[in-house]
Amino acid sequence: MSKHSSKPWYREFWVWLVLSPLILTVVVSFVMVSIAVRHADDTVSDTYYKDSRLYHFTADQDKRAKALGLAGMVRFARADNTITLELTGDLDYPQRLLLTLSHPVEADLDRHILLEQLSVGRYTGSVTGELKHRWYLRLMPELNPQEHQKAEWRLKGEINFDLGDSAPLNPAIQ
Repeated sequence: MSKHSSKPWYREFWVWLVLSPLILTVVVSFVMVSIAVRHADDTVSDTYYKDSRLYHFTADQDKRAKALGLAGMVRFARADNTITLELTGDLDYPQRLLLTLSHPVEADLDRHILLEQLSVGRYTGSVTGELKHRWYLRLMPELNPQEHQKAEWRLKGEINFDLGDSAPLNPAIQ
């Protein structure tokens, strides 16, 4: 009988010393791929041609808002999750407006808030969820977010809740 008994290959120290970095690399790669797939960024729209044609309609919305002299100031009260809007301009003020909060990165986090008229040029609404970080704002008289291109006018703005709770809204064309 020899002094060196033969062990199965999987019980050899050197085999695991060589294989362990390779196995670890494969496991980490699977984890990274699953994270990348689960939290993928929004992709380019498949309807980019149609979207580019709609740009002209939205530019007309901005021109119309500027011609009407529209401007607004939106204020968020985080204590009771209410929003107030002061709107000025030469128009027949609609009974309701749609305020869209667009997240800069995740389209799934976008919020559409219906604002009801309290008095001429003054609107209020409520928002759910925590308000923090930066958001893009869009105000328009069209109440269906999917048909935003049909709106007569629009105002845009940007708010960073880390810096304050109010933001001006103006036509995109200055």
